[in-house]
Amino acid sequence: MKLYRADFADRTEVLVRLGSTGFVSMVLVYATDNWLFMAWAMAYYGQQYLYFRTVDPRRRGGAQIRLTQAKIIYFFGAGIFVSAPLYFLHHPDPVLFAAALLALLANALYILHRENPSRDTIPIETLFFALSGAVLATILWPHLSSLAHQVVVLSMCAICIYLFWRAQHVDERRQLARRTAERRYAQAQKARALNQFVGGVAHDFNNQLTAIMGNLELIDLLDDAEERRSAMQQCRVAAERAAQTVHQLVASSGRTRLNDGVIDVAQLLGDIAPVLEDLLDPKVKLTLAPIKGRVLLVADRDMLETSLIQICLNAQDAMKAHGQITIGASSYPERGTNRNPGAKDGHRLVGIYVQDAGPGVESDTLNKLSEPFFTTKGVRAGTGLGLSAVEGFAKQSGGALEIDNAAAGGLLVTILLPQAKPEELQN
Repeated sequence: MKLYRADFADRTEVLVRLGSTGFVSMVLVYATDNWLFMAWAMAYYGQQYLYFRTVDPRRRGGAQIRLTQAKIIYFFGAGIFVSAPLYFLHHPDPVLFAAALLALLANALYILHRENPSRDTIPIETLFFALSGAVLATILWPHLSSLAHQVVVLSMCAICIYLFWRAQHVDERRQLARRTAERRYAQAQKARALNQFVGGVAHDFNNQLTAIMGNLELIDLLDDAEERRSAMQQCRVAAERAAQTVHQLVASSGRTRLNDGVIDVAQLLGDIAPVLEDLLDPKVKLTLAPIKGRVLLVADRDMLETSLIQICLNAQDAMKAHGQITIGASSYPERGTNRNPGAKDGHRLVGIYVQDAGPGVESDTLNKLSEPFFTTKGVRAGTGLGLSAVEGFAKQSGGALEIDNAAAGGLLVTILLPQAKPEELQN
């Protein structure tokens, strides 16, 4: 896996490396009228293909055997790559001689600055770097008139070889330390999320069970029928809250039952606006952004309405019940992009967004807003399951949830859902 990351993880770098090799070989054929350079490029391409097939992490087989094969193939590949520059070091044309030096320098810089160095290739690369230095020293040797000049050249070659070897080891250790730190951070984040989830579930259910058990004890002690009915009603309320928590947890996991249908976004927003105006504080102004054309999507209408209500209530809390909330819709790129990697093929995306005029959220908090039981509200002000349930619904519907700070201020929450296809409209 390390060898694969070292040479094939960055696709742009791979294309540049292979493309420049082919381009240079064609230029050399044109300049020297020697088709041997085209054979050189083909040999290098063949070696890269075999090397890729050997280190491909999807390939099955013994790891140790594949590592040995990869080292052998890499050794021959390094020899093929440097053979042309070493050949031109003996060429009388000063332009080709300078080009060869630049090629060797570029190869050394690539090795020292690639993103994922591998300890297994360091001896091979150092060997060929030393070979390049030795060839250059033999070319300069006849022009060295004294023993002092010879000692200086040999010393500089040895120092360069050592520094090249040392730089690779330092970079490899630095990259290893970075990956180790990233793994530890990821594990810490998982542990934090798990502790937060378990603690939130335990805390929420403990509150509801305490209310139920306390009122049940009161029912046995109270003589007045009205007081007993009141205690029983409190039990029902606590049980309903517990059931709502379970429902939100199921929605957060993306396993709730959905009744998908085609929804006209403009009609949906028009129907839900009066409901929101009744639920929101009178000081909160609700604005529906104009929608161009007829926008249709496929989702569970009840869950979508519940999600929009939840987001608007969160926005009201963020604005402290004073400000403007804007709801609108917009189209998004084709599915399967980095924006929505889990989307189904064959659909475009429709984004229904809610933007508030609140203070926004700090960047390090944005990614946590949709985590179960994470809340920026005060104690007992919220369960932290609202946005988590919305995200679970969006993902189960084949979409996603995006949360970001709006350019004009406030928080922008967008529910991405699949746009209806023509065949779905006919059904």
